[in-house]
Amino acid sequence: PLAVAVAMGRKFFVGGNWKCNGTTDQVDKIVKILNDGKIASTDIVEVVVSPPYVFLPTVKDKLRPEIQVAAQNCWVKKGGAFTGEVSAEMLANLGIPWVILGHSERRALLGESSEFVGDKVAYALAQGLKVIACVGETLEQREAGSTMTVVAEQTKAIADKITDWTNVVIAYEPVWAIGTGKVATPAQAQEVHANL
Repeated sequence: PLAVAVAMGRKFFVGGNWKCNGTTDQVDKIVKILNDGKIASTDIVEVVVSPPYVFLPTVKDKLRPEIQVAAQNCWVKKGGAFTGEVSAEMLANLGIPWVILGHSERRALLGESSEFVGDKVAYALAQGLKVIACVGETLEQREAGSTMTVVAEQTKAIADKITDWTNVVIAYEPVWAIGTGKVATPAQAQEVHANL
């Protein structure tokens, strides 16, 4: 799936998250498709793809340079006895420029609070990474009319921890449209973008 995020004064941003999917053969096919694809101009658009951790170095090495790579998550502080986590320092060491933080699945399945996401964003930025920070509401929240309250609270938790947004892209992901067959209209997305 592709997520599109637009920030004022910034290039158009397109990102693709591969989630927990793929084999080496599938990765090679996706990389070939991306490498063969046409990008209008890197002055207008930034393209970032996010394969699973195990494929990050391979994808980074095989992709043409104007397509950047993002990790799907990173730990909230320096590495240590945190089995299974990947630190921002590790990603920086691999030359991975971007990380996705606050994805709805991490919030819902792993209980990551907005404050925790804010801490992660601040730490990743301090280690030199750029951040794709996800915000979005569930179907219940949308139907209750609280979309803007939810996404504003999620964004404020990040704003409480950082002052420079140069290396942050806010990705609005309507949680109610992930894997449900429902699709957010461009007008719905633009309304949230404009309000944020």
